[in-house]
Amino acid sequence: MLFAYSALTRDGAVFKGKGHFENIQALMDTLSSQDFILLRYKEKRFFVLDEMEKLFQPKVVRMDIVEFCDALSTLIGSGLPLLESIESIKDTIRNKRLKKALEQVIQKIAGGESLSASFAQDSSVFPRMLVFFCNIGEETGTIQEALKNTAEHLKKLDDIVSQTKRALIYPAFVISAMGAVTVFWLYFVLPRLVETFNEMDVVLPEITRKLVYFVRLSEQNWFLFPLSVIALACTIFLMKKNERTHLLLSRLYFRIPIAGELIKYSNLTLFFSNLSLMLHSGVTITKCFEVLGTTMRNPAFRDVIHGIKKSTGTGDSLLSAFSQTRFFDAITLRMVSVGESTGTLDQRMSYLADTYQEKTSRFVDIMGKMIEPIVMALSGGLFVFIVISLIGPVYDLISQLGGG
Repeated sequence: MLFAYSALTRDGAVFKGKGHFENIQALMDTLSSQDFILLRYKEKRFFVLDEMEKLFQPKVVRMDIVEFCDALSTLIGSGLPLLESIESIKDTIRNKRLKKALEQVIQKIAGGESLSASFAQDSSVFPRMLVFFCNIGEETGTIQEALKNTAEHLKKLDDIVSQTKRALIYPAFVISAMGAVTVFWLYFVLPRLVETFNEMDVVLPEITRKLVYFVRLSEQNWFLFPLSVIALACTIFLMKKNERTHLLLSRLYFRIPIAGELIKYSNLTLFFSNLSLMLHSGVTITKCFEVLGTTMRNPAFRDVIHGIKKSTGTGDSLLSAFSQTRFFDAITLRMVSVGESTGTLDQRMSYLADTYQEKTSRFVDIMGKMIEPIVMALSGGLFVFIVISLIGPVYDLISQLGGG
């Protein structure tokens, strides 16, 4: 049941809140564990409105979780109890969705659940890696370090995504502008020019006549364009629902010119970063690959991880398992070999994570510089096409008038 309530805090202030509880006794027990005194409460029966409200609340982004983990790690390191630390952070949170999620976490912890189990109750807000590392921290007594490592990992992930988006902003803007200009010329300018030329008996070039025919045909069958988009979207959706076709699509992603390399480097960065953190935290190599197999989003990369896990499970060395996938380059295999033989595998994985992150950053910069001339060439080609097909007849008309 959903309750709205008012409670008296230890310093005499009135605290208002709402949350889901099994009954009024559960609400009183939760408040009592926080040294709060229940003043009044009201059962909210129209909980559908609260569920609809969640749809319009801002999404919790990675940096919100990064800031939360950093702050919680600092407060716990200063000696403040876990529950008080989360309550202090909650009061400073501006994101309503995250703030409500933290209220639920406080209730769960006050009810006797662990931090990791409380986070796991809301997977839409708290990422799986946060739950996993908190679980490790609780078992090893290093919750502060676990929160700090999670913040660093999510910050690295956010940097990779941000770099990729920055590289694609310029070409996306130019291509969108080119498309808008093309549509404007074809469907607004061209019909009026053609009408004028026909009235003045101007002979149109062959390319212009074909262009006019295409525009008329597309206007008559305009419904085919949205149907094609819907059909393509449905096809991709169904292919992603099927495991085999989704795996095939994911493998094709790595073969896309330029972008495929970027996808591979970013996945390798996340893979080795996660692997290094887990090994450093004392997680067994088998458990590492088990977790990575569920946290990595790319099905093709998950298939590579499954192959490594299967090989190591049959007694093969880590180097042999990596080699059999035929996915990793010679430098990576060399680092795995050195780490495995010297017992410094977590350090070697950390080195590979930094290396691939640097490659990703450098590749994003290079890709941005490579895309610019390509986009400019396409823009120039479009301009030439417009001049030949649309502006050319105008010059012919001017020449005829001048000759007359």
